[in-house]
Amino acid sequence: MTRPHRLLLWRIVRIGAIAMVLLVVLAGGQLLFGSGPLTDRSAWPSEFRSNGERIYFTATSASGQQITPQGGNMHMMMSGGGCVACHGADRGGGRLMPRFWQSVPPLTAAALFGEHDEAAEAEGAVEDDGHGDHDDYTDATLRRAITDGVDPGGERLDPVMPRWSIGVEDMTDLIAYLKTPVNGAE
Repeated sequence: MTRPHRLLLWRIVRIGAIAMVLLVVLAGGQLLFGSGPLTDRSAWPSEFRSNGERIYFTATSASGQQITPQGGNMHMMMSGGGCVACHGADRGGGRLMPRFWQSVPPLTAAALFGEHDEAAEAEGAVEDDGHGDHDDYTDATLRRAITDGVDPGGERLDPVMPRWSIGVEDMTDLIAYLKTPVNGAE
């Protein structure tokens, strides 16, 4: 074998070894931290009961209007775009892959519209819902969070949360959906 052929073979072997290491790291991370809220589409409804539910899962209104994000992260863009991409079919939030160190808060009715009491969380009376120390959401403050990325306390949301361009009727429908219990429980 000539020297150029040996060098080429060596480069191919190195690239293969690097690819194997990356696969092992990604597979190990997925086993340890999960693969993110969106991976199981079997949890999606077979048909949508409301326009708000359709928007949550597909980022498209019943009229066919696309709800467009500004910003956000690669996970959301690669996963089809709706709220479900990060917050999950059960609206429970969770860790994102491949950014497993980043956790997304739940969008359940209790987490959004219930008490946000940091003192009670510190005493263990209430679990941390990931929403921080602010009052519960109202329709107006949730609109502001979705479109402008600001929580009820006036704090900026993480830039990973996209800012959505959404019409008034579609926003009203989405908020109504977020107020409903998940799978009949909350």
